[in-house]
Amino acid sequence: MLTALQHTAPRAASAAMPSAAAAVPGPLAPPLVRGQQRQLMPMQQQQPAQQWRQRRQRAAVVALAAAAPAKAGGAEGHTALLHSLGEVGEVAPVHMPWLLRLAHIKSRITGGDSNAALQESARGLLMWKAALERGLVLDDFTIQQLIDEKDSPVAGQSVEALRWPEEPLRFVMVRSFSTLGVARFAQKYPAVLDALLRTMLEMICKYHKTVIGEVDVEERERDASGQVYMTAAELMEAELKRRGEAARSANKPTAAQQAATAAAATASQQSSDEDEEGEEERASWSLERQTAEALVAALVAQWQKPIDTLGKAGRAFDGLESLLGGARGGSFDLSGNIWDRKGWAEMDKMREKLEDLKELRDLVRSLGRGGGWGPLRRAPVQHLDMRGRPGLLRTTLEAQETRGLTRSDDLSRLLPSEAALLARGRTVRQAKLFFYAKMAEKGLATYERDGWGEFPTQINVDRREIRPTADRGPILLCVDTSGSMRGPREVVAKALALECMRAAKAQERGCYVFAFAGPQEVRELELNMDLKSVNNLLEFLEKVFNGGSDFNAPVQKCLDRLTDAKWANSDILLVSDGELRQPGPEIMRKLAGAKDKLGLRVHGLIVGSPEKRRADPAVLRGLCSHTLPSGKNEVLIHEFESWASVQAERTLQFDWDDAMGNQARREAGLRLEKLRQEEIRRRRGEARGDKKNAKAVRMPGKNTSTFE
Repeated sequence: MLTALQHTAPRAASAAMPSAAAAVPGPLAPPLVRGQQRQLMPMQQQQPAQQWRQRRQRAAVVALAAAAPAKAGGAEGHTALLHSLGEVGEVAPVHMPWLLRLAHIKSRITGGDSNAALQESARGLLMWKAALERGLVLDDFTIQQLIDEKDSPVAGQSVEALRWPEEPLRFVMVRSFSTLGVARFAQKYPAVLDALLRTMLEMICKYHKTVIGEVDVEERERDASGQVYMTAAELMEAELKRRGEAARSANKPTAAQQAATAAAATASQQSSDEDEEGEEERASWSLERQTAEALVAALVAQWQKPIDTLGKAGRAFDGLESLLGGARGGSFDLSGNIWDRKGWAEMDKMREKLEDLKELRDLVRSLGRGGGWGPLRRAPVQHLDMRGRPGLLRTTLEAQETRGLTRSDDLSRLLPSEAALLARGRTVRQAKLFFYAKMAEKGLATYERDGWGEFPTQINVDRREIRPTADRGPILLCVDTSGSMRGPREVVAKALALECMRAAKAQERGCYVFAFAGPQEVRELELNMDLKSVNNLLEFLEKVFNGGSDFNAPVQKCLDRLTDAKWANSDILLVSDGELRQPGPEIMRKLAGAKDKLGLRVHGLIVGSPEKRRADPAVLRGLCSHTLPSGKNEVLIHEFESWASVQAERTLQFDWDDAMGNQARREAGLRLEKLRQEEIRRRRGEARGDKKNAKAVRMPGKNTSTFE
């Protein structure tokens, strides 16, 4: 602000300096005679040079504020100073360095006053800011809208006078910004707006310096020993040269590569005729137009990935792009590595798949215990089902609130009109008979009072009502990332992880993912609404499934997380192709205890194959079995069937060799489970004293695909 002040009114400061300096005591007073100057020199030498300059600049500010004319209404102090700055005082401090640099360059080009150039640039910057805050670019139509607004600071001015920057740069900027679509994000997120204005000012400065022939040359750095270092441009050139030599020294291209090269050459030959016309048009451009096109193209290339990523994040689910756009007081970094993540493309694909995968969305909605007493919210309708889990249903047995009027025979809820009819029956026999007739028909006008009671219920996700709804419990997602889950199964697993994060955000729930493979190969990812969770989701979407299938570690980690109060009301969702070994007896005992005491529910999603449906494996059936209050057994196993939606945009080549291997491993797993059950029965009989089957069952080794 101080530097802007010196540029805005240098003449006023110099004119007011003598009178103000005379009023400043001590070393700030100007030397009047030689003797006084000799007396002040020791005092000046006692202070550092930087402090001396700061005090002289502070005196200039005081002088300019005193010389500035007072505004109507008695504006004084800081307000008077801002009024004297004009439109420059409304510019954000983060943009002031580039704005001052631009005013200095333009004053050297035109030979005019830098104050006028500064005011013009500040007005143009504020016009662009006002347009972008409305989600528009500063074309002629937008300028006219700003002029016609009520109490507009530019009212009465012409459109030609408010065009900024100069042509042809303005034309190229309006065209490119409209194509890029950056205005809608600048309107929504102030951090994006500030970053866009800053890069725009930097580009305009480069444009004017390039037009007048000034080029910033990067000098080589030299250390203390005299060694000279290469510049960044030289290092990049050397790297490109090295890569070119490595490519030329590689093996000769194959026949397929040669055919592809020939096809590309043919296509380029066909498009060369079309490019010739464009080359002729570009050759006729002036230096200003060529410079503007090059600089704006570089700015668009710098913003292209962030804008595309913000669009993909916004389409994934609401609120995700705000984490990247600098919402909640954050900053927007164009140079971050998050814009180059491959997971954004995968997220966009998964988002398109989920539009048709209704069964996955319904499965995620049913996860998490809760849904009992809580604040009134719009939630899915529940209906009575004796096989379901406990829920809330509206009943007249719980007279908790008055909802309206109804007809009944309840004398405790009579309306005053009905009570008056009963009182009139003491003297008029016909009124008495009429009252009792209505009561016999349950036709008395009464207040309707009911409430919510606990009953076994089921949820209808397609209908909604206002009902007491407690916070649904968090989601613990265990995803099998073994090699057998590659291909279409991997698409389903990743889409399910994205849907769990979307549901957790929409319903304000927690979500935790355990991506497990071989023994002790468990990757833990917490999916909340922060940048760390976004990186976790991108890492999971970029992951290539490979490894074994050991379910002991993820189950143990889920049970450990249930001890935390935040995750105590969670449900577990296991996603696998069914090739699992049953966890150890200690883990199974803890799992059974969590089901009984905490009401834990374990859901299983079998991702089989597009060609053949498979029966529920015995391991998953044991893990996902629960005993309802009615005494019946409930098995929460879901089998994925919407393969047509997964295969909508890609041709899946099913690996029959892998299918045969999976079949062999599955049969071996079933035989192993049968042997385990026989050994368990033998040991139980031995404990009871039964000597009939005393011989122990021989269990196979780790390679269960070959034993007989």
